[in-house]
Amino acid sequence: MMNRPLLLLPVLVLSSVPAWSQRASDAVMDPVAGRTAEELVALALQRNGEVLAARQQIAASRGALTQSRLRPNPTVEFSGTHEVAGAQNGVILGGSLPLELFGRRARRVDVAAAEVKMSEFGHAEVERQLRNDVESKFGDVLASRRNLQFAEDLLALNRQALELMETRVEKGATAPLDANLLRVEVNRIDSLRADFEAKLGVNILELKSLAGLQPDDDLRLKGTLQPDLAAANKEDSIKHAVETRPDLLSARAAEQVAGAKLKRAQIEARPDASLAANYQRMNSSFDLNGLTASGQLRPIQGVFHYLTVGVSISLPVRNRNEGAIETAIAQLGEARSRRAYAEAIATREVSAALLVHRKAQESLAIYSRGVRDQAGQNLEVIRRTYELGRTQLLDVIAEQRRFIEIETGYTEALSRYYQAAVHLRTAAALGE
Repeated sequence: MMNRPLLLLPVLVLSSVPAWSQRASDAVMDPVAGRTAEELVALALQRNGEVLAARQQIAASRGALTQSRLRPNPTVEFSGTHEVAGAQNGVILGGSLPLELFGRRARRVDVAAAEVKMSEFGHAEVERQLRNDVESKFGDVLASRRNLQFAEDLLALNRQALELMETRVEKGATAPLDANLLRVEVNRIDSLRADFEAKLGVNILELKSLAGLQPDDDLRLKGTLQPDLAAANKEDSIKHAVETRPDLLSARAAEQVAGAKLKRAQIEARPDASLAANYQRMNSSFDLNGLTASGQLRPIQGVFHYLTVGVSISLPVRNRNEGAIETAIAQLGEARSRRAYAEAIATREVSAALLVHRKAQESLAIYSRGVRDQAGQNLEVIRRTYELGRTQLLDVIAEQRRFIEIETGYTEALSRYYQAAVHLRTAAALGE
């Protein structure tokens, strides 16, 4: 019986094996100068285009509020008349001032103020979703990096084993078939490593985009796939979400806007008035002569001054703003329905996030206690059995493939737990 080569496959030594070449996974993490998820979120809030656009919406709505507080400008009118082929002429100077009766200005301000609140809550909602996207993508990078690191370590181990086996084949101590089988396995793991490296590269590019970085900018991270999250009570989480989530606050603000628009439409159905005043100077003359008190002749001519003061009242007789009122009533009903539906959706999201987080935690605990350790022991037993000549290399390769599936499955469990924690914080608005 030929002597079996020593296959360097135990789980316990995976993290201590030197890299076969420059490792892509090492270029991602930096425990000292790397950026945490919170730092990337802060950077994204400063640079993300959606956030910047939402801030401009707030500025625009505040400008509309400033405009709504301004009173209407008075109107000034100036006109003159002159008789054609004659000497008569006149000048009219007038003006009017809208009164905005029945609180029209106050109703206009109420609408604008509610729209400011809605835009502010909309901005906060954009930030909430951006935080969720950045933290979620941060977890994707960590998960893909862990898989790549595992594949790189395993590839280095198998390459070392293949070198040793090829040396034994040259000396006639091992069958060439075993070397061929192991070479195929090395290439398969190398292909798996390339896939993981591609996924890592794509996730990093997407994370840079979310954070407002350029594709060529250097980005190194620090963090783990097991975030700290205090135990959350279902009732308290739902209550906190309903009271503080920006999307719900925005829905309530939209309801306030609709209510204010209805009041404004109802006010527009009532009379309004404007004060008006006119001054008129008329120079009138005739092509005749008259006598003065002393009996002298002089042209008949006089200058007359008139002052007119009045009130202009609009009477809503034919148009009582019925269509606008009907539209405002429908919009108020729509806003109430949307707000109620949004609250129901938020309650469901929090409940689902709590359930997913709890089950992800259970799955991770099972992997940690009853799967990974046992898989590593099984692989070690099969490896030693092969070294003793009691099994074939195919059995070792098959067990190693199961071990790879378990390790990548553990990465998925870590990722699910991380993503569940992120989604729970987002759904319940924890930390906001």
